Amino acid sequence: MTNDLQTPETNPWEAYGNAVATRTTVGELLKFTKGDYIAGPYSDEIPTGTRLYAVMDTLNVGWLKWQDNRPAEQIMGAVGEGFQPPRRADLGDLDKTQWETDEEGHPRDPWQFSNYLVLVAVKGGKVFTFTTSSRGGLNAIGELCKVYGKVMRQQPDKYPVIELDVGSYQHSNRSYGRIKFPILKIVDWADAAAARRLLEDENNAESDEEDIPTTPKQAAATPSKAPAAAAAKKKKTPEIPF
Repeated sequence: MTNDLQTPETNPWEAYGNAVATRTTVGELLKFTKGDYIAGPYSDEIPTGTRLYAVMDTLNVGWLKWQDNRPAEQIMGAVGEGFQPPRRADLGDLDKTQWETDEEGHPRDPWQFSNYLVLVAVKGGKVFTFTTSSRGGLNAIGELCKVYGKVMRQQPDKYPVIELDVGSYQHSNRSYGRIKFPILKIVDWADAAAARRLLEDENNAESDEEDIPTTPKQAAATPSKAPAAAAAKKKKTPEIPF
């Protein structure tokens, strides 16, 4: 399904979102792992019930290629710019005999369809980028987008306030037990400008840090922040390209 987005012209709100979305991640990476939300280099647990502004302009979707347990390539763009991710079959790397294997020895597709969404803590203003490639995580962002897409028609100056929650279901193979999945539960709506100001502060702080001279050894240890792939010219509703 590829309906054209109904955006007659770009307003300052959208322009800001497009500018921010050129950076795939800001703040600390937030992941849902084995039933818990964890963030940052030390995998700090973020408790359920934590409330955050969902900065919807920053939603990036697309593909990450993994090699040696590290992201080696990305083809991603902003939903707000109408980015259309390619289909998996068009990415190459189709020979399963050449794939790396998982912990159980099964071939693992190097390309993972992924979503990135920036979240800003209501209390304290800490910034996270929620990243997910799991079906449960993609569904959580999809449900959030469906509600936001309807509300923004009448209230484009609002962002959803979400609360981190967890759901579960019994796997069809009972030996796997109950499977937990993330829920980004909308509990309120807030002025988008307030969340954007917090995000601007984070971007400015990171820019200042990048300007500090480093020794060659420090510079080599600093990960680069490669921009996401340019968005497609045609503005269409993104599809899950499987």
